Amino acid sequence: MKLGEDDVRAIADEARLSLTDAELVGAVRYINNFLEMVDRFKELDLKDVEPFCFAETNVCPLRKDVPAVFPDAKDILAERTRDMGSFFKVPRIVEDAVGNRDVSCEPAMGA
Repeated sequence: MKLGEDDVRAIADEARLSLTDAELVGAVRYINNFLEMVDRFKELDLKDVEPFCFAETNVCPLRKDVPAVFPDAKDILAERTRDMGSFFKVPRIVEDAVGNRDVSCEPAMGA
């Protein structure tokens, strides 16, 4: 299976990646080389090989998800790159009925 430039461009669009023509050519070559490598695995006789699922068997410790009030909201708000008054501005990633993406910024979190 090989992918063409249109396939890779569509994947990049879905991932919201902008590729130059040179980057697109490189991405097509990279992905097709990877797919060829995966196809070579099909030629191997693996019927006596145990399935391999996870290399790491230790359970990752997680902290409890407990809501907390930050002691100083001003420190956090000072990290924002775009703001509208006391709000964070984040890009809106919504498509309309015809597929046009709106990447305008809207306030998302108040302080």
